[in-house]
Amino acid sequence: MKRYQFLLFDADGTLLDFETACAHAFQRTYFAQGLDLQKPYSAQLLESYRKNNENWWGKLERGECTRPQLYLGRFADFLQENGLSGDPQALHEAYFPLLGEGGDLLPGAEELVKRLKAAGYFLYLITNGKASTQRTRLERSGLQPYFEDCFISEDTGFAKPDIRFFDYVFSRIPGFSAKRGLVIGDSLSSDIQGAANAGLDSIWYAPSVAENKNKVPYTLLARSYEEILRFLCNE
Repeated sequence: MKRYQFLLFDADGTLLDFETACAHAFQRTYFAQGLDLQKPYSAQLLESYRKNNENWWGKLERGECTRPQLYLGRFADFLQENGLSGDPQALHEAYFPLLGEGGDLLPGAEELVKRLKAAGYFLYLITNGKASTQRTRLERSGLQPYFEDCFISEDTGFAKPDIRFFDYVFSRIPGFSAKRGLVIGDSLSSDIQGAANAGLDSIWYAPSVAENKNKVPYTLLARSYEEILRFLCNE
Protein backbone atom coordinates (compact mmCIF):
# COMPACT_ATOMS: atom_id res chain seq x y z
CA MET A 1 0.00 0.00 0.00
CA LYS A 2 1.23 3.48 -0.83
CA ARG A 3 2.29 5.65 2.06
CA TYR A 4 0.15 8.52 0.76
CA GLN A 5 -3.26 8.57 -0.83
CA PHE A 6 -4.37 12.21 -0.92
CA LEU A 7 -2.15 14.77 -2.67
CA LEU A 8 -2.97 18.41 -1.89
CA PHE A 9 -1.42 20.56 -4.61
CA ASP A 10 -0.85 24.28 -4.48
CA ALA A 11 -1.68 26.00 -7.78
CA ASP A 12 0.38 29.13 -8.46
CA GLY A 13 4.10 28.58 -8.72
CA THR A 14 3.63 24.84 -8.35
CA LEU A 15 1.49 23.96 -11.37
CA LEU A 16 0.19 27.24 -12.82
CA ASP A 17 2.50 29.90 -14.22
CA PHE A 18 1.45 32.79 -12.00
CA GLU A 19 4.36 35.04 -12.96
CA THR A 20 3.30 35.09 -16.62
CA ALA A 21 -0.38 35.54 -15.75
CA CYS A 22 0.41 38.36 -13.32
CA ALA A 23 2.68 40.18 -15.77
CA HIS A 24 0.10 40.12 -18.57
CA ALA A 25 -2.79 41.13 -16.32
CA PHE A 26 -0.88 43.94 -14.62
CA GLN A 27 0.43 45.41 -17.88
CA ARG A 28 -3.03 45.43 -19.45
CA THR A 29 -4.52 46.94 -16.30
CA TYR A 30 -1.84 49.64 -16.27
CA PHE A 31 -2.71 50.73 -19.80
CA ALA A 32 -6.46 50.29 -19.42
CA GLN A 33 -6.45 52.64 -16.42
CA GLY A 34 -4.41 55.25 -18.29
CA LEU A 35 -1.45 55.12 -15.95
CA ASP A 36 0.90 55.10 -18.94
CA LEU A 37 -0.08 58.74 -19.52
CA GLN A 38 1.61 59.57 -16.21
CA LYS A 39 4.61 57.26 -16.48
CA PRO A 40 5.66 54.92 -19.33
CA TYR A 41 5.21 51.25 -18.52
CA SER A 42 8.39 49.42 -17.54
CA ALA A 43 9.67 46.21 -16.01
CA GLN A 44 10.51 48.20 -12.88
CA LEU A 45 6.84 49.07 -12.41
CA LEU A 46 5.87 45.42 -12.68
CA GLU A 47 8.50 44.52 -10.10
CA SER A 48 7.17 47.24 -7.80
CA TYR A 49 3.66 45.80 -8.04
CA ARG A 50 4.92 42.26 -7.45
CA LYS A 51 6.80 43.36 -4.35
CA ASN A 52 3.75 45.10 -2.91
CA ASN A 53 1.49 42.19 -3.83
CA GLU A 54 3.80 39.72 -2.08
CA ASN A 55 3.99 41.99 0.95
CA TRP A 56 0.21 42.15 1.31
CA TRP A 57 -0.24 38.41 0.81
CA GLY A 58 2.30 37.91 3.58
CA LYS A 59 0.17 40.12 5.82
CA LEU A 60 -2.91 38.05 5.02
CA GLU A 61 -1.11 34.79 5.75
CA ARG A 62 -0.04 36.20 9.13
CA GLY A 63 -3.56 37.38 9.92
CA GLU A 64 -2.55 41.06 9.80
CA CYS A 65 -5.12 42.18 7.22
CA THR A 66 -8.37 41.16 5.59
CA ARG A 67 -8.79 40.08 1.99
CA PRO A 68 -10.45 43.38 0.93
CA GLN A 69 -7.60 45.29 2.56
CA LEU A 70 -5.12 43.20 0.58
CA TYR A 71 -6.93 43.75 -2.72
CA LEU A 72 -6.82 47.53 -2.37
CA GLY A 73 -3.69 47.94 -0.26
CA ARG A 74 -1.32 46.44 -2.83
CA PHE A 75 -2.50 48.89 -5.50
CA ALA A 76 -2.55 51.86 -3.11
CA ASP A 77 1.03 51.14 -2.07
CA PHE A 78 2.08 50.65 -5.69
CA LEU A 79 0.60 54.00 -6.72
CA GLN A 80 2.20 55.84 -3.82
CA GLU A 81 5.58 54.19 -4.32
CA ASN A 82 5.69 55.26 -7.96
CA GLY A 83 4.20 58.74 -7.64
CA LEU A 84 1.09 57.82 -9.60
CA SER A 85 -2.47 58.97 -9.07
CA GLY A 86 -5.24 56.44 -9.54
CA ASP A 87 -8.10 54.58 -7.93
CA PRO A 88 -7.05 51.35 -6.17
CA GLN A 89 -10.63 50.06 -6.39
CA ALA A 90 -10.74 50.60 -10.16
CA LEU A 91 -7.36 48.90 -10.56
CA HIS A 92 -8.55 45.95 -8.47
CA GLU A 93 -11.75 45.57 -10.50
CA ALA A 94 -9.85 45.70 -13.80
CA TYR A 95 -7.05 43.39 -12.75
CA PHE A 96 -8.90 40.27 -11.59
CA PRO A 97 -10.80 39.48 -14.82
CA LEU A 98 -7.55 39.84 -16.75
CA LEU A 99 -5.71 37.60 -14.30
CA GLY A 100 -8.44 35.01 -14.81
CA GLU A 101 -7.40 34.72 -18.44
CA GLY A 102 -4.00 33.36 -17.41
CA GLY A 103 -4.24 29.60 -17.36
CA ASP A 104 -0.69 28.88 -18.56
CA LEU A 105 0.96 25.84 -17.00
CA LEU A 106 4.52 25.46 -15.86
CA PRO A 107 6.38 23.12 -18.26
CA GLY A 108 5.65 19.49 -17.40
CA ALA A 109 2.82 20.24 -14.97
CA GLU A 110 0.11 18.35 -16.86
CA GLU A 111 2.32 15.29 -17.30
CA LEU A 112 3.06 15.34 -13.57
CA VAL A 113 -0.56 15.27 -12.45
CA LYS A 114 -1.50 12.85 -15.23
CA ARG A 115 1.08 10.31 -14.04
CA LEU A 116 0.15 10.74 -10.38
CA LYS A 117 -3.53 10.25 -11.09
CA ALA A 118 -2.74 7.16 -13.18
CA ALA A 119 -0.71 5.85 -10.22
CA GLY A 120 -3.88 5.85 -8.12
CA TYR A 121 -3.55 9.03 -6.08
CA PHE A 122 -6.48 11.32 -5.30
CA LEU A 123 -5.49 14.86 -6.31
CA TYR A 124 -6.88 18.07 -4.81
CA LEU A 125 -6.00 21.72 -5.36
CA ILE A 126 -5.56 24.03 -2.36
CA THR A 127 -5.03 27.64 -3.33
CA ASN A 128 -5.19 31.13 -1.90
CA GLY A 129 -6.92 33.68 -4.07
CA LYS A 130 -10.19 34.96 -5.46
CA ALA A 131 -12.53 32.06 -6.16
CA SER A 132 -13.87 33.15 -9.55
CA THR A 133 -10.41 34.02 -10.84
CA GLN A 134 -8.79 30.78 -9.69
CA ARG A 135 -11.59 28.60 -11.06
CA THR A 136 -11.42 30.33 -14.44
CA ARG A 137 -7.66 29.85 -14.57
CA LEU A 138 -7.99 26.20 -13.63
CA GLU A 139 -10.55 25.64 -16.39
CA ARG A 140 -8.30 27.34 -18.93
CA SER A 141 -5.29 25.30 -17.80
CA GLY A 142 -6.82 21.95 -18.74
CA LEU A 143 -5.94 20.45 -15.34
CA GLN A 144 -9.47 20.25 -13.96
CA PRO A 145 -10.14 16.62 -15.06
CA TYR A 146 -7.21 15.38 -12.99
CA PHE A 147 -8.47 16.81 -9.70
CA GLU A 148 -11.23 15.59 -7.42
CA ASP A 149 -11.93 19.08 -6.08
CA CYS A 150 -10.48 22.56 -5.72
CA PHE A 151 -10.43 24.44 -2.41
CA ILE A 152 -9.93 28.21 -2.59
CA SER A 153 -9.29 30.47 0.38
CA GLU A 154 -12.08 32.90 -0.51
CA ASP A 155 -14.57 30.02 -0.33
CA THR A 156 -13.19 28.56 2.89
CA GLY A 157 -13.04 31.89 4.70
CA PHE A 158 -9.40 31.34 5.66
CA ALA A 159 -6.07 31.46 3.84
CA LYS A 160 -3.16 29.06 4.00
CA PRO A 161 -1.30 28.55 6.35
CA ASP A 162 -4.25 28.98 8.76
CA ILE A 163 -5.13 25.57 10.16
CA ARG A 164 -8.81 26.46 9.72
CA PHE A 165 -8.27 26.39 5.96
CA PHE A 166 -6.99 22.84 6.25
CA ASP A 167 -9.75 21.81 8.65
CA TYR A 168 -12.25 22.96 6.01
CA VAL A 169 -10.45 20.92 3.35
CA PHE A 170 -10.21 17.79 5.52
CA SER A 171 -13.93 17.88 6.32
CA ARG A 172 -14.80 17.81 2.62
CA ILE A 173 -12.53 15.02 1.38
CA PRO A 174 -14.23 11.62 1.71
CA GLY A 175 -12.22 9.23 3.86
CA PHE A 176 -9.42 11.70 4.44
CA SER A 177 -6.64 10.74 6.85
CA ALA A 178 -3.86 13.17 7.77
CA LYS A 179 -1.42 10.26 7.83
CA ARG A 180 -2.23 9.55 4.19
CA GLY A 181 -2.20 13.19 3.08
CA LEU A 182 0.67 15.14 1.50
CA VAL A 183 0.91 18.84 0.62
CA ILE A 184 2.92 19.81 -2.48
CA GLY A 185 3.72 23.49 -2.92
CA ASP A 186 6.34 26.13 -3.61
CA SER A 187 5.62 28.55 -0.77
CA LEU A 188 7.29 27.94 2.57
CA SER A 189 5.13 30.51 4.35
CA SER A 190 1.84 29.34 2.89
CA ASP A 191 1.95 25.71 1.71
CA ILE A 192 4.70 24.16 3.79
CA GLN A 193 3.96 26.07 6.99
CA GLY A 194 0.29 25.23 6.49
CA ALA A 195 1.11 21.55 6.18
CA ALA A 196 3.16 21.72 9.38
CA ASN A 197 0.31 23.51 11.19
CA ALA A 198 -2.11 20.80 10.08
CA GLY A 199 0.12 17.84 10.90
CA LEU A 200 0.71 16.85 7.27
CA ASP A 201 3.82 15.73 5.44
CA SER A 202 4.91 18.01 2.62
CA ILE A 203 7.03 18.36 -0.48
CA TRP A 204 8.59 21.78 -0.84
CA TYR A 205 8.81 22.33 -4.60
CA ALA A 206 11.72 24.72 -5.10
CA PRO A 207 13.16 24.45 -8.62
CA SER A 208 15.41 27.45 -8.07
CA VAL A 209 17.78 28.06 -5.20
CA ALA A 210 15.81 29.02 -2.09
CA GLU A 211 16.67 29.49 1.56
CA ASN A 212 14.54 28.17 4.40
CA LYS A 213 15.33 31.08 6.73
CA ASN A 214 12.60 30.25 9.24
CA LYS A 215 13.44 26.53 9.27
CA VAL A 216 9.93 25.48 8.28
CA PRO A 217 9.81 21.66 8.52
CA TYR A 218 9.11 19.65 5.37
CA THR A 219 9.33 16.01 4.32
CA LEU A 220 11.10 16.39 0.97
CA LEU A 221 12.77 19.17 -1.00
CA ALA A 222 12.13 18.67 -4.72
CA ARG A 223 14.01 20.65 -7.34
CA SER A 224 12.03 19.16 -10.25
CA TYR A 225 8.81 17.34 -11.08
CA GLU A 226 10.88 14.24 -11.73
CA GLU A 227 12.01 14.24 -8.11
CA ILE A 228 8.37 14.38 -7.02
CA LEU A 229 7.52 11.47 -9.29
CA ARG A 230 10.43 9.38 -8.10
CA PHE A 231 9.40 9.93 -4.50
CA LEU A 232 5.71 9.18 -5.02
CA CYS A 233 5.81 6.53 -7.71
CA ASN A 234 8.51 4.42 -6.11
CA GLU A 235 6.88 4.14 -2.70
